[in-house]
Amino acid sequence: MKKDLEAEFAEVEARRKVIARKERRKTLMRKVASITGGVIGWHIMSHTVMIHVPDPIETVTGAFWAVQKIYFYKSTIYSVYRVYTGFAIGCLVGVPLGLLMGWNRTIRDFTFPAFEMVRPAPPVSWVPLSILVLAKMEISIIFLPFLGTFEYSTLNAKLGAESIDESMFRAAKCLGASPLQIFRHIVIPGALPHIFMGLAIAMGMAWITIVAAEMISGTYGIGYMCWQSYNLIRYPEVILFMVTIGFLGYGSSALIRILANKFLAWRVVYKA
Repeated sequence: MKKDLEAEFAEVEARRKVIARKERRKTLMRKVASITGGVIGWHIMSHTVMIHVPDPIETVTGAFWAVQKIYFYKSTIYSVYRVYTGFAIGCLVGVPLGLLMGWNRTIRDFTFPAFEMVRPAPPVSWVPLSILVLAKMEISIIFLPFLGTFEYSTLNAKLGAESIDESMFRAAKCLGASPLQIFRHIVIPGALPHIFMGLAIAMGMAWITIVAAEMISGTYGIGYMCWQSYNLIRYPEVILFMVTIGFLGYGSSALIRILANKFLAWRVVYKA
């Protein structure tokens, strides 16, 4: 009987692996088809309705010379450093604040009104003020991705803490849990799905804001290089930097998804 159950289990597991491989293959094919269709559409539009935009072949030719310059890699490193620095600081400040606002009504009453007054202003609108207030230009550029990360991570962490079932707090209090234990074992795990959603959105906003900041006040960075290439009528390089931003943003979001799958592995078990 035991051997029959083991054999049946092995057969089911093998079938699941085959289905998973087929699904991954289909997903890859769909992604390749999506990119291929985008490139074909770009080529057609560059020869019809967007005649001033270089086609893919011209872009690859112009990008070939641009990627051989050390300035390209130096600017990329500067942008990555600024985004990840601002993102890390924004998460360290925003996530705990959002959890506290969603969990504790007193803290929410003191902090949320001021937060809501600041949040509607786009992070890009802070560029002039950051240049005036902050002493160094580099700090003023990092401030923009910090601000974008702070707003989205705080709001999503707050919503995550508010979405936890109230009965879990009552049960923990009945069992004698301290506020610190409740925060550690109920608030943080319960809000994690919303936190990671906020981090993914915040990472995209960090890349948007860093490009705008570098265009206005930078001397290095992908945004600065993109704007300079436009001024010098090097349109293939403009597209190169846009694609570079896309790849870096996609890779950054992929890192967050990997972390989410690691810390939220229980979702896969629940869905199964």
